[in-house]
Amino acid sequence: MRGFGNNEYSRPSGKRTAHFSNVVCSLLFFVFSMVYLGVFQGDVIEALHYSLAHGKTTFALRPTTMVLTALLTVLAWVLNLILKLNGKARGLAFIPSFLGLVALTDVGRELYKGDYSGNWWWLMPLLTVIFVIAVKAIKGNDIYRKKKAEPEGVLTWNVFAMLMMSIATLLLGNTDKMFHNELRMEHLMMQGNNKEALKVGKKSFKATRTLTALRNMALSKEKMLNEKLFEYPQYYKADGLFFSNDSSETLRFTNDSLYGLLGDKPKDWEDSQSFLKRICYEDTGTNRAVGYYMAALLLNKDMNEYAVAVNDFFLKDDSLRRYLKEAVVMYKEMNPEWKFVVDTDTTVIGRFKEYKALKNKEFTTEKERENRLRSKFGDTYWWYYDYQK
Repeated sequence: MRGFGNNEYSRPSGKRTAHFSNVVCSLLFFVFSMVYLGVFQGDVIEALHYSLAHGKTTFALRPTTMVLTALLTVLAWVLNLILKLNGKARGLAFIPSFLGLVALTDVGRELYKGDYSGNWWWLMPLLTVIFVIAVKAIKGNDIYRKKKAEPEGVLTWNVFAMLMMSIATLLLGNTDKMFHNELRMEHLMMQGNNKEALKVGKKSFKATRTLTALRNMALSKEKMLNEKLFEYPQYYKADGLFFSNDSSETLRFTNDSLYGLLGDKPKDWEDSQSFLKRICYEDTGTNRAVGYYMAALLLNKDMNEYAVAVNDFFLKDDSLRRYLKEAVVMYKEMNPEWKFVVDTDTTVIGRFKEYKALKNKEFTTEKERENRLRSKFGDTYWWYYDYQK
């Protein structure tokens, strides 16, 4: 009995090897697909569903992953029945199935656009048709039927082919960690799980503007904006409190979501800080507006404006949050004549002295000084004020 893929083997041995190869290839694909879709690309699959369903239907990752994996496995079985692939070529029947995984996960920010359809959605069926035609043509050519292959070699080759296709799928799917973090945060925040959302990518020094705005929004909802703000990287000043006006940068949350929380919308000519200042002093914003305004002043390093605002909005019996205290202590040293109505925190004053002592030490380079300070005080407002560009 001869088989496509440079193989020639006896009928009993061939049947056993063919069956075993089918089982092994199917099992390998099933395990890879479940892990790939359910773990590595779970956020993308969930967001893809949200985009296509416009948020109108519920989503369950595990059942969806199982259904998609089953359909793609059946596709490989059907192709094997049609093409009757044997020997070393048996695992190649899974090529269209792996292309299906790529089609589901090779998505980027174009996902945010309405009625999304990716290039792979038409490439996958087209390449499948080309694959079928090519295999039919090759099977009709007798020059590929020469060598005899041992059963063990056939299985090894098929396993190797599955491994290569798995690696190719990993490389072709979306591997943008920041994009995955954005999708994960949005999903958790939609569920009202802001605390879990704030854990996403917390240890990373990288952050997109969308991720930054999502974090600040989650902090505000948890009433921790002025308490935890600088525990996360802040690279966009006050603009990082809001999303980009580019609609392709957001999926479930937009600036309208933030305006709803703050109670008002900006005028056409207002920047972030001016908008927040107006709604705070005109009292048209919600109780979250003051927290956002104080955060904007800190992020923009507008300390003179901050000195006015902190006295305007915080009475003697108010308890200032951590970063408001740190800014007060720093500004007080910069301007000893400044009068502040709230008692300063002695603990914060002591830590500020430690920060200054380390800052005034001699270092080989300024970069070494910056890094040493960051390692010990990187989550303070003082470090942000002195070193964050």
